[in-house]
Amino acid sequence: MMPFKNYGIKDGLGSNNVQAVIRDGRGLLWVGTDFGVSWFDGKRFYQPEIKTNIGQLYVKGFYQDKNHTIWILTFFNGIYKYQNGQFSNYLVDTLLKDAITNSVSDMVQVSATQYVVINQNAAYLFNGKKFAVFDPENTILKTKANAVTLLPHETIAFSTDDGVFLYRYNNHRVVNIAHVLPGKQVNKTLLSGDHLWALINNGLYLFKPPGAAPFTDQPINYLGKTPLKDITADRSGTLWVIADNGSFWSQADTVYKIKNDAITQYTPRNGLPGNIQQIYCDNEGLVWFPNRKGISMLGDEYYEFSTIASNGYNKPVATLLIDGQHRLWSGTVDGLMLKKEEKYEFFPPDAKQPLGYVSWMNGNKDGSFLCGAANGVFKIGRLSVQKYLDINSTAFCTDSTGTEWHGGITGQVWKFDGKTLSQFTIDKPINEMITGLAYANGRLWIGYRDKGIRVCKIAGNHLVKVNEFSASTGYPDMRIRCRVEDKKGNLIWGTRTNGVFVFSAQTGLLVAHINTQNGLNANWTKSLYCDTDGSLYLSTNNGVNIITGDFKRPRIKQIKLDDNNIDRETNCIVKDGSIFYVGTNEGILKWKPGNIRKDTVSPPVYFTQISIQGQKKFAVAPYTADGGEITLPYDQHFISIEFAGVSLKNPELVRYHYLLNGQDNEWGPLTDRNDVAYNLKPGSYTFKVEAENGDGIWSRRPAVFHFIIRPPFWQTWWFIILITVIIVISAYGAYRYKLSKILALELLRNKISTDLHDDIGSTLSSISILSDIAAREKEQKSKKILGEISERSHQLMEKMDDIVWSISSKNDTVGNLFIRIQQFASSVLEAKDIEYDVQVPEKIKEFKLDMQKRQHIYLILKEAINNLIKYSGCSSVSINADCAGEMLKIEVADNGGGFDIGKTRLGNGLNNMQKRTDLMRGKLEIKTAPGSGTIIILSVQIE
Repeated sequence: MMPFKNYGIKDGLGSNNVQAVIRDGRGLLWVGTDFGVSWFDGKRFYQPEIKTNIGQLYVKGFYQDKNHTIWILTFFNGIYKYQNGQFSNYLVDTLLKDAITNSVSDMVQVSATQYVVINQNAAYLFNGKKFAVFDPENTILKTKANAVTLLPHETIAFSTDDGVFLYRYNNHRVVNIAHVLPGKQVNKTLLSGDHLWALINNGLYLFKPPGAAPFTDQPINYLGKTPLKDITADRSGTLWVIADNGSFWSQADTVYKIKNDAITQYTPRNGLPGNIQQIYCDNEGLVWFPNRKGISMLGDEYYEFSTIASNGYNKPVATLLIDGQHRLWSGTVDGLMLKKEEKYEFFPPDAKQPLGYVSWMNGNKDGSFLCGAANGVFKIGRLSVQKYLDINSTAFCTDSTGTEWHGGITGQVWKFDGKTLSQFTIDKPINEMITGLAYANGRLWIGYRDKGIRVCKIAGNHLVKVNEFSASTGYPDMRIRCRVEDKKGNLIWGTRTNGVFVFSAQTGLLVAHINTQNGLNANWTKSLYCDTDGSLYLSTNNGVNIITGDFKRPRIKQIKLDDNNIDRETNCIVKDGSIFYVGTNEGILKWKPGNIRKDTVSPPVYFTQISIQGQKKFAVAPYTADGGEITLPYDQHFISIEFAGVSLKNPELVRYHYLLNGQDNEWGPLTDRNDVAYNLKPGSYTFKVEAENGDGIWSRRPAVFHFIIRPPFWQTWWFIILITVIIVISAYGAYRYKLSKILALELLRNKISTDLHDDIGSTLSSISILSDIAAREKEQKSKKILGEISERSHQLMEKMDDIVWSISSKNDTVGNLFIRIQQFASSVLEAKDIEYDVQVPEKIKEFKLDMQKRQHIYLILKEAINNLIKYSGCSSVSINADCAGEMLKIEVADNGGGFDIGKTRLGNGLNNMQKRTDLMRGKLEIKTAPGSGTIIILSVQIE
């Protein structure tokens, strides 16, 4: 078995019947099946939509021209060209869309605009739009053309059932120049370097070099009379040939690799899938095998697996050894087997002296080796088997003098100095199989199957315990299975369930304990091998682990296998030169790490899907590295992005890091996840992603996607400016309003100051004058003057009281205004025996009035009351207030004689009342008629 990777329906391929593959400039593998085309990026298959003329899209082959344009060759649907993300269809016979004449099997580009197409075994010229018969005079090219190849000097070679026809194409003219290999069925020709190959129905011809007249030299016949059906070459010139077994459904296909005249055969025995349709060698050095179960890929041929069977049963391999002649020996459950060429045979072949289960093998300096088996210890020479010791030895080591130490199945310990076999006694013996022995610094270390390790000193024929590593001394779960010593003098013990323990042979102390918690992929260590460079190899029940570096800080990796049919449970490992051999329960794995090439191909990275708000749709063309730029509304802010780094050799090792400019300041950590999701705020973003392959090679350029999430209108610049302008205007308006209030207050203050100055000044002046006159006049006249002085003083006090009341802020409610009105009305109306009534609803008493309105309303009502006292002759007065919305309405009504307002000249009092009403932007109404009383209505807006 070899490292074939197999892909099929289980991996997402649309159909297992794969006819052909090819890689495009993006690194994607095109897979042609009987149900269309799939693109493969190493992990995922994506099927582009291609319209068909009839039925399903049955792909027969692919061709890539000199411009790297991919052409699809189909049954029934002609050819398709893929260019600039679009598929264009061309039919050989456009009038017969359902005819088999539109079945294309091969094509080649012969000039910038001309192609030769093999369509249903007939040759055509195709100019990119239309088809024309290639050579109407050649009847063979009309019915029996199998393939076409472009050779040097603009030579076109047609492989037919009657040899090869050679043509020259020049200035849109075709000229037949030769007919070679007449009478032979030629399936295909191939030019590889200076080698010209012709695949005939019963062999393979090599013509070299082709020169100006190809096929003129005597050919070399490869592969005898083997029927062959296809041929190709990789970039190094290695040839790959598919044998034709003559059966459509048979699984027994064979592939031959010809390299430097050496022929290697691949069959299902070493992992080759059956029913190979084609072989394709890409520029990365990968070889692809389309078949009826999918596609298989062969990259580095770094391992082979061979089963070891006898009597129809696989033989588990327990131990391995390379002898002095570099022969590979396998110790199995039934004895020894020797590898001869590619086969494993029991040794000795006559089995007269059966060995039974082989536990261990150890080489001698003379090229022979010892092996511990169920039926004793045997010495194996070049061609002989000799019974060496008649003991059941399950473990073996030697001391510094070359003396052998053996451990037994029930805890026995023997010493053999080359002449005498001695059995030792042990303090408190353990009836347990010894699975490992080591001699160091005069101490014998004994490893038991389930009881840990004892360290003993040697006293005659007695072993005295000096130390113990077991459950009773704080080392639980130490079930020894193997032992090895490295060059630093460390004793390394493998266990059944707890990894490996490393002890210093010098100090006897534990150096390190390595298990799955440190990075091993399994704890059951069955065998240990220490390489010359210090690397430690562990055969475990889950493959081979490799430990390098310091044991306290180990670096761990595993031997990678791609074939699930190879048993992951390994039992032993040995090295011969640069090749490792690993024994399993079914056979032997030959591992060649030197064949593993570093993956130097930079993995291109593409977007495969972009979703907005969970709606999965391609916002960009699939597998594109430039996502362009899109603009999204503010409520489309959940973005998920899926991407793929194309590395077909080791796709499972691809890692990514990405950066979102607009949110991130640096690249994120490496991850194997190929998708990411963001919930973003409005802004401008650029997403970048790069891929790294398993050998640390990065993408040459990142995949880039720009997108903008628009803010909601209330976060846009114009809205913010508008709001700012409104706020500024409002603030300015408020400022102006406040300023107007301040100015109004200042005007009021000035008015009050002026009133105080005018009224009080003039009154005081008149009082002063009257006082002087009174002092000079007689008593009777002076009393009259004094009375006038008293009246003016009273008026002055009243004005002062009005001014003080009007400027006090505690009087700024309607209720306080009418308390003042009621106080004034009671003082003047009661003196005239006029009944009065003041009605103010409770709901308006707390309404606010600024100082100016309050003063104006008070003075208007005061003037109205004074007027009705002087002129109405009334006996009762009613003063009522009410509010409708923001309008305060006050009525002053009397039952006096009234007057004819049309014939009455308004005095200063009524004029003052109207002026004050106008200053408040209010309304003053007077309703009266002779004999009907008078009603004064004041309406003022309350702010």
